[in-house]
Order: sequence, then C-alpha cells, then structure tokens
Amino acid sequence: MGNVRRVYVEKKSAFAVQAKELRHEARHYLNIAEVEDIRVLNRYDVENISDAVFEKACTTVFAEPPLDDLYHETYPYPENAKVFSVEYLPGQFDQRADSAVQCIRFLDEREDPIVHFATTYVVIGNVSGEQLRQIQSLTINPVDSRIAEEKKPETLAVTFPEPDDVAVLEGFRTMEEGAFKALYDSMNLAMTFADFKFIQDYFRDEEHRDPTVTEIRVLDTYWSDHCRHTTFGTILTDVKFGSSPLLAPVKASYEDYLKTRKELGREEKPLCLMD
Repeated sequence: MGNVRRVYVEKKSAFAVQAKELRHEARHYLNIAEVEDIRVLNRYDVENISDAVFEKACTTVFAEPPLDDLYHETYPYPENAKVFSVEYLPGQFDQRADSAVQCIRFLDEREDPIVHFATTYVVIGNVSGEQLRQIQSLTINPVDSRIAEEKKPETLAVTFPEPDDVAVLEGFRTMEEGAFKALYDSMNLAMTFADFKFIQDYFRDEEHRDPTVTEIRVLDTYWSDHCRHTTFGTILTDVKFGSSPLLAPVKASYEDYLKTRKELGREEKPLCLMD
C-alpha cells in the first residue's frame, strides 16, 4: 500500500461529446461568454497493482487508444484554466470504479486493486469565482456527489474505527412525562408524542427493558411511512371536481368507486385513498 498512481483520460476532440455539451450549456444557458472551452477528464487513482498490470490497464481498462488520450500523474492545464473534480459521496456506489477493479482482475486474477474515480473539469477562460460555481452546479448533484480533493492521496486504503456500543436510553420505561417529552423533542422524530408514549408502554409492559437508540430510530422510520399511512389514510370529507374535460375520467372513476363501495357494504368504512 502507499503507491498510488494517477491517470487522466480525455476523449479525443472528435469524440468529446460531454465536454462540448457542457461548454454549450455554460455559454448559452448560463450566459457565461467568458468560457473559451471546457475539458472533461476521467481521473483514476489506483493502488495495490503491479507495474505490468497497471501498464496494460492503461490501454485496455482506463482508456481506449483510438478514442482517448491518457496522461500519467498530471494533466497539462492551460494557464487561464480553473480546475475542479467531482466524486461520489462516501457510501455511494461508484460503478465506474467498481468496473475498473473487475476488469483489472480479468487481466490478472491475482491482483487486488483499489480504484477511486473522479471526473475532472477544466474550465478555460477568464471566468470569475461566481461563474465557476454556476458551472459546478451543472455538474454536481449534492445528493450523491461532492467536490473532490485535487491532491493525490498517499493511500486509498480506508481504516474504520471500531464503533461504540449502541446507546441504551436508560430510564426510558419509567421516565416521568416532563423528562420524557424533553427526550422526544431532542430526537426530532417523525412519530407523534402519543406514538412515543405507546412505545414506552410497550417496552415497559412487554420487553421489560429500555430500548436502544437504534430501535427507536428504526421504529420511527416505519412510523413515518407517509405514502401509506399518512397520505393514503387521510379521511376525505369533501371531494369536488373542476370543470376541465381532462377531469372527466377521474370523476367517472371516483363515481364507479362509490358505486362499488355501496355494493360491497363498505359505506361505514372511512372514505380515504387507501380504501
């Protein structure tokens, strides 16, 4: 470990579709006329791989010589370029990195490589910091991605500390209402306080123990199944349809539901989307 190699792979000009599309969007959608060009590079950091297999992977796994240009360690950035790289958040599955690992193992099944992938964007032109942030917004989905470090890491191996034992909510079963309400407020739960009290009763009368924080969080996740229990379970007291002809099939379906409901003797049941 500790011998991290980096390669940048760029599509040749004739095949650089993604880069051309991003440049067009920056110029015409964001109206950033200062953008002269944008380059898009695939950046691979690789560790725990032999020299021979790495050299073979450069032309069979990371790049295709007829389509791509490959650069070892550094990329020749123009002087007026601004550079940023985007990677998946920890825990997100990176299909490109995983595929690279699998392909390297096809080259030599004895290899056990580690591969990290990022997309590097090279924005060329007299672009301001605010304009660069606008371009970044086109390329980064904050739900699953983030800005990556530009400096190559010393190692790709990740060590995880031993997690602490799951905390037990001591005194949960016997907690007085004031303290119990304070605990409920501090946990920012989706369930109501009445639901929380129900769980207290259950652990006191059935489990005869205090729950862990994890158990409460899991119960809260199921309790907050909004689509099924909250939205679909809402009782409908006043249903009206507008005059648009597009609503005619919806109204006909609703009237058919009322007819069927009556035929089945369900008129005493709550009128809701679940029904």
